[in-house]
Amino acid sequence: MEIPFIVNARKDTGLFNSKVGIWLFLASEVTLFGGLFSGYLFLRLYADYPWPERALPVLPGLINTFVLIGSSVTVVFAWAALKMREWRKFQIYMAITLVCAGLFMVLKGIEYNAKFGHQAVRLQGGGPVQDSTIVEGHLHYAELNEEGLMVEVKEDRKKEDGVFKANRVLIKASEFTFVLTRPTHEAYVKEILRQAGDRSKISLAEPYRVIDKDELNAGKMNRDQLSNSEKASIAEKGEVLSTELLDKLEDAFLEARSHDRKIRTEFLAASWDWVRNVKGEEEASTYVVEKEIWKDRRAEDAEKIKILSLRASSEVTFKVDPPLTLVLKPGDLVKKVNVGDLSAKLRDDTLVSGEVLPSPMILGVDALDFRTTAQRAEAEGLDPVPVIEETWLLNHKAHHGSHDDHGETEGADHRNDFKKIWDCHMAWLKAETERLEKKDRVPTLNDKYRVNWDQILAYQELDYDVEKVYEQGKARTLERSGLFDLKGFAGANHKIDGDKFPHLKIPRANVGFESTFTPKWNTYYAIYFTITGLHGLHVIGGALVLGYYLFFGRKMYDSNPEWLANRVEIGGLFWHFVDLVWIFLFPILYLM
Repeated sequence: MEIPFIVNARKDTGLFNSKVGIWLFLASEVTLFGGLFSGYLFLRLYADYPWPERALPVLPGLINTFVLIGSSVTVVFAWAALKMREWRKFQIYMAITLVCAGLFMVLKGIEYNAKFGHQAVRLQGGGPVQDSTIVEGHLHYAELNEEGLMVEVKEDRKKEDGVFKANRVLIKASEFTFVLTRPTHEAYVKEILRQAGDRSKISLAEPYRVIDKDELNAGKMNRDQLSNSEKASIAEKGEVLSTELLDKLEDAFLEARSHDRKIRTEFLAASWDWVRNVKGEEEASTYVVEKEIWKDRRAEDAEKIKILSLRASSEVTFKVDPPLTLVLKPGDLVKKVNVGDLSAKLRDDTLVSGEVLPSPMILGVDALDFRTTAQRAEAEGLDPVPVIEETWLLNHKAHHGSHDDHGETEGADHRNDFKKIWDCHMAWLKAETERLEKKDRVPTLNDKYRVNWDQILAYQELDYDVEKVYEQGKARTLERSGLFDLKGFAGANHKIDGDKFPHLKIPRANVGFESTFTPKWNTYYAIYFTITGLHGLHVIGGALVLGYYLFFGRKMYDSNPEWLANRVEIGGLFWHFVDLVWIFLFPILYLM
């Protein structure tokens, strides 16, 4: 049976089947992206923190806009070529469309890669309000020296064994206590053993024993004898840590816990029967449990359960000899730790005992953001600028080389690099304010309290000379990144300018929160990756369909050219929708 109207249109509607289907599908797509855009709008309007503005590199987004517009034109040309029965032209135009789709995804990949490699840290400490200064930049790399302390290394060594990103937490571990109720240790155990290598031996601190239930039920030995029985031995002291050993201990514990649960269930059922049948209590259970008769019975049962239960330990401790300097990702820890803490808990509830070592974050800084600190100062009725100048970032001790040890040079500048940058920014802001006043405008919060990567480089080029910055800011000759400057195509380029960006070591106590520019960082990047990621999937899906018509459509064309033309028209409608979504996305995310 042939399905009607798959090629020719109905006379009453002028539509063929697939065109009806695509319009219904596009209606659902409108509701999907409409909801996401509405969500973005409400998140931005009601954000209780300074919303990122113009945070994305404009040039890649602008190029992608024209790329998609161009591809929407070529897909129409491909459809028109089929209508004119020109197969070769169809191939050319459709190939151009696919190349545009590929170029779009390449540029999107460059943009995403820049975000995944760009670090942000919210600082804490110092000043009359809660310091929430944000520094952005590129993480440096480090390794452990012979004493087990962190030392910085050059980035070209980042792929060597033992080299790690300089945001890790160092713990000199002397013991590991694993919780057997959480059988999810495998990844951590493998990493611990990898770092220990041949340098440290990690072995069971005490024998792990579980009373044998058959010997317990026989009733011939007391509890001490049962615990020391040969059948009770699961693992002996000194056995080396391995995933297999932990699995063995977990199995023994879970079996013992299952036995104990069964015992408790039997006693509980017997207690209910006794309350109902012997004592005649018919009230609902919520009332019965409040009565003294129930409490007395349960107290008696508890003593009996102790005798009949195996009571296996849910924890097992391994000693580390000699102590191991463990390098952990901040996300591996349940909560933040500070230097000198004697323990840390991992995500799988493993307790690492020892000492938290100095674990500063080391990065090249390419942006400073004081907007949240300024917002909090204004909420307290304070002038933001003096508050900002009391923050840790602008006041931590700078390194002056030999002057630290051999006296001070008269007239030496003891400001750290970030105080110099801030002073230059204030000079630039003064010039910018004067310029905008002539146009009855005022600087934005971004202008006032955020210093971007191109400004940092420009201030450095002028040797942090405040007067020169003011004069060039007034004349608008300060070197900054323009729209078509390829140097900052996807943001700050640390491969080229890495040595120019100021170097910062942040003590662990001053790290409030840190993340790359992923959904973890803030709501803006969560909605950014959601919408652009979903849009990217639509680009890939549309390209696959159009590619199918290009590479496998010849048979359909030879059978009935109009059939293929209809299919390309449907694909083209979807492609136009993909383009339309991006036309809305670009100004909202990149320009506002």
